[in-house]
Formats: sequence, structure tokens, C-alpha cells
Amino acid sequence: MPLETDLERLRPHLGLLTDDEQQAIARGMLPEVIRRCVEDGRFWLRFVTTRDEADPAAAVKPFPPHQYLLDLWTLLVEHPTVVIAKSRQMMVSWLMAAFCVWTARSKPHQAIFWQSQQYVDAMAMVALASGPVEGRCQFIESHLEPWLRQPVKANEGFLQYPNGSSIRAVAGGADKVRGQVFSVYVGDEFAYQEDQDGVLTTILPLIQKGSKAILVSTPNGSNNAFATIFHGRPVDMR
Repeated sequence: MPLETDLERLRPHLGLLTDDEQQAIARGMLPEVIRRCVEDGRFWLRFVTTRDEADPAAAVKPFPPHQYLLDLWTLLVEHPTVVIAKSRQMMVSWLMAAFCVWTARSKPHQAIFWQSQQYVDAMAMVALASGPVEGRCQFIESHLEPWLRQPVKANEGFLQYPNGSSIRAVAGGADKVRGQVFSVYVGDEFAYQEDQDGVLTTILPLIQKGSKAILVSTPNGSNNAFATIFHGRPVDMR
């Protein structure tokens, strides 16, 4: 890739340049870096910061470049429907939040819905009311490098982007998404949502028209719609 090639060529010579010369090079490359961030979400992930409440000594960390997360990102980009069975502490929820943020900021007029069974859980993933604690999508936006940030309006459970895109937190239930038009739907901990069949019936027509659906959950037995979709068939409970 041209940008990485240019950086590799410059690396041995940076120590010979003055601070002003290094800053001039950085300013010259900045438009190319911003362009790559818009076009390539995996490249943009290099600038994403996460929050790890389980590590109070170093709670704010760069997004980890694990290969399985990068491969999962590729699947999210390339496929209209992705079903993910995960275990905890794999950073998958952070990846989903980053994908929603990148989609909203890089593509105009995207309506992104994040649905959890409880509205407070969806809100914690998108945006919280004003205060020191932020929702995950909100946190990702506010911790980008200053030259990457956008003037995003944050309200409780809602992020509005200047390009007309938005990320919205939604409580569980088919009635919460019925009649709504989305570009991306995230069903978070979908195996634990009470009305999985109703939600799927509601969102299916939009998926058929080209909207993207991401269903992600830790397992919750086999007698639910999420397990059936993940395995591609009803699961034998014996």
C-alpha cells in the first residue's frame, strides 16, 4: 500500500530531520491518512481507543490488533448478514461499536440501530446522558485524534453525525423496530432477547432490500432463534 511504503522509506531518515521538517511531512501525509480512514475501516481501527473497566491501572487502551478481530471486521464489511456466537472478554462488542461508528462517520445518511433487551444496555453501548461516563460509541468518537474527530451531537441513546448518519439505542421487542428503516441493525446479546422471532420477522424485509443485520450473542442454550440461525438448522436438544 502506498502510504505504508512511504512510511517505511522515511523511517531510516526521520532521525536526520529537524522537528519542523518532521511536522511538515506529517502535515503533508495527513490528507492521505484521513482518506484511508474513510475507505478502510481496518486501517481506521489503528486510531481507536477502548475502555477496560476491569483494569483500573490502565483502563484506556488502543484497540487490540488481534487477527480474529480484523478477520471479523472483513466479514462485517463483505456480508449483509453476520451471526456471531462469542464468549465474553473477546472485544467483540467493542468491535461492533467501532464498526457502527466507522459506518456512520464514513457513509452519509446511515441509520444504525443498536438493540438490546433492556434499553439501558443499548444506551450504554451508544451514548449516555451528559456526565463523566460515556457509551461505547460515544467514547470511541471522543477519544479519536483531534484531527479525526467530527462534531457529533450526543444525546441519551443517540449519536447524530454531520453527514446525516445516526446511531440509535433501542430496547428489545419487535414493536421497537417495527416501521423503522435502518441501514445497519445490531442485535446485541440476541439469544437473550425475549421476542427474537418477532424481531427477525420485522427486520427481514429490510435485509432483503439491502440493509445489513448483525446478530451477536453469548450462547443461551439451543431453544431460541439465535441458535437456530447460527447453526443453520434447529438444534437437537437431546
